[in-house]
Amino acid sequence: MSDLPLVSIVTPSYNHARYIEATMQSVLTQDYPRIEYIVVDGGSDDGTVDIIRKHALESDSLLSENQKQASGIHNSITWWVSEKDKGQTDAINKGFARATGSILAWLNSDDTYEPGAISAAVK
Repeated sequence: MSDLPLVSIVTPSYNHARYIEATMQSVLTQDYPRIEYIVVDGGSDDGTVDIIRKHALESDSLLSENQKQASGIHNSITWWVSEKDKGQTDAINKGFARATGSILAWLNSDDTYEPGAISAAVK
């Protein structure tokens, strides 16, 4: 597994509580085992931060491995922040500055990956 490249995915967000749950689930449930997931929020005030925090807590092993497997979670949020920024490009750049993967990608907070998308892209 360690010879697989690390894929860093950045999700920029601002007031997308309506969509970000599906976005995050589509990353966290990918079958590719080496994903570094970074979420950069621009200081949302619509509940987005609560959703990010919920998934971050799940990622921090508050769920047992069995609970994670039952919910389909294979990956975790590596780092997240919610603070004012200069817009989407600034948020993406902030995330890429934290990223350590050899493959970089971003997924907007109102988009989703299909199951197996990262594995297919790495091949």
